[in-house]
Amino acid sequence: GLLLLVTAVVFLLPTLVSESLILEADKSSPPIRPETIVSPSKVAEKTKYRQDSQRVLAQIISVRDSLKQQNVEYWGDFEFRQALALVDQGDDQYGYGDYRDALASYQGSLEQLQALEKSGKIIFEEALLQGNSAVENAQPADIARATEAAATAIAIAPEDARAQQLNQRAAQLERLIAALDNGQQRLATDELAAAKAYFQQAVAMDGLHAKAAAALASVEKAITEQRFRGHMSDGFAALDNNQFVAATNAFNRAGEIYQNSSAVAQALSQVTTKESQISVSRQMRQAAEFEGSEQWQQALETYQTLLRTDSSLVEAKVKIIIVTVRASLDSQLKAVLADPLKLSASNQYNSAQRLLQDAAGIANPGPVLNQQIAELKTVLQRATTAVDVVLQSNNQTEVTLYRVAKLGVFEQTSLQLRPGRYIAAGTRLGYRDVRVEFTITGAPIDGPIKVSCDEMI
Repeated sequence: GLLLLVTAVVFLLPTLVSESLILEADKSSPPIRPETIVSPSKVAEKTKYRQDSQRVLAQIISVRDSLKQQNVEYWGDFEFRQALALVDQGDDQYGYGDYRDALASYQGSLEQLQALEKSGKIIFEEALLQGNSAVENAQPADIARATEAAATAIAIAPEDARAQQLNQRAAQLERLIAALDNGQQRLATDELAAAKAYFQQAVAMDGLHAKAAAALASVEKAITEQRFRGHMSDGFAALDNNQFVAATNAFNRAGEIYQNSSAVAQALSQVTTKESQISVSRQMRQAAEFEGSEQWQQALETYQTLLRTDSSLVEAKVKIIIVTVRASLDSQLKAVLADPLKLSASNQYNSAQRLLQDAAGIANPGPVLNQQIAELKTVLQRATTAVDVVLQSNNQTEVTLYRVAKLGVFEQTSLQLRPGRYIAAGTRLGYRDVRVEFTITGAPIDGPIKVSCDEMI
């Protein structure tokens, strides 16, 4: 048995171990290719593929690094890993010297990376668009959408101003929505000042937010409109109470808010019209009172003023015709009665008689006119009644009564004179001349009139 065992160890065991090692070596080592003769063209071709592979690989590295800076793992991880897998495949092919296949793998990877780079730009723009849209929509459901879009944009281009802006807007969105909601609630209860404060907060948070800006502009317009309506209401209230200055001031304040407003212009026109109507009514009443008290000149002036203001006043036009006649008659009567001595002239006397006839022909004369008629009759009667007048002198003075006669020298003389103004002149040689003026009214004269030159020159 021992001899058999020794024989097996010596002859059989080395054979089994050698075959096992050879099989193991065959499995672990690369296959041995048969030696072939390589032509110069093949060498040149391999060299070109190797160089092109290196060039493409350099481009891949550049694009890969750029995508990593854009945090491609956040938005395109699967595609990025697929592209890198092609790079690994190309590396294996390059290691075996299969430069042509390696170049194809590298080019496939580069194309995928470049497509991913373009896709990143599109994703970035879409993120900006969707994010800003969510911010502008400003609803609670939009907060997450805006935040996610902002994160995508800031991941792809953290240095981009638009991405930074979107990120800031998205961060303020929740507070901005709360401010807008509070403002709308105050607006619904007509608390305009409180609503404006909330909308101002929203605009301060996001100055680019169109919805917030529109809400602020709307409430400011409502406040302005409220102020305008308040001034207009004050103006019409004052107008109803005939407070024209207050009404005008209120309407002018409204006009400062909305310049060239037709409503303000119409309101001011109403003030002018009503003030004019009241003024006309007041002056018409005053003119009627003047007529009732027979103050014809004042009544005439009042009607003239009214017609200068508004020439279309029919009642004033009718009244002024009657008043003009009475005012003229009243003025003439007053002139005659103020200076009855003018009636000594025959033309004045005749005019006064005609005036008396005109006055007597007035229907329904008032007490003033009746008194004037009576006084005029008395004045006319006195104007034709001569009065005895006594003149005294020193019997040495030449006396002349102008427009009557030369009376000569006398000591006393008497004559009858009608009412009027008279002048008696006296002259005497060696003495200063004298001149005596006296008036005859028709009433008896108190004592004689002395005309005597007694002062020696």
